[in-house]
Amino acid sequence: PTPDGGFLGAHDGVTFTLRGADCLDVLEPLWLHLFDHHESVGNASIRQIDRARSWPRRRRLYEELFTEPGTFVVLAERDGRSVGYALCHLRTGPDDTWDTGDLLGEVETLVVSAEARGSGVGTALMDAAEAELGRRGADDIVTAVLQGNDRARDFYLRRGMKPTVTYLMKIRPEKA
Repeated sequence: PTPDGGFLGAHDGVTFTLRGADCLDVLEPLWLHLFDHHESVGNASIRQIDRARSWPRRRRLYEELFTEPGTFVVLAERDGRSVGYALCHLRTGPDDTWDTGDLLGEVETLVVSAEARGSGVGTALMDAAEAELGRRGADDIVTAVLQGNDRARDFYLRRGMKPTVTYLMKIRPEKA
């Protein structure tokens, strides 16, 4: 694996570095950008939480993931400002249905800021994330896409990923 803080590459003025849990505070504005984006592309007609509650919940998930070895962030920065990240972790395999290796790499979150979207930053982030997951022994990659986020789904399909599982959700009725 690349050591934390290690330089992973650059693309069009954006640098990519490997980071650990120390960078969680930097991720908040990008996560909230993704939350807003998800709201704009469709929420599958399911009640969403208030925006202010989203980051504390996501941060808690990230903190839990960082208790396991193999969790990392690829941070994309332009002129000292964060413009995207991929938070990745390892899952024990092999899968019980698909012909995978003993480790699966999961891209838990991939986000690119609005100003950097469409410039190749997402592709470079995924390239760096997949390469680092491979260095850690995971050649098989899994991620999730929010229903209605067709642009993201198409991005992953172009990278050779295939739809495998659809999650369904039933939310309790709102209390009066």
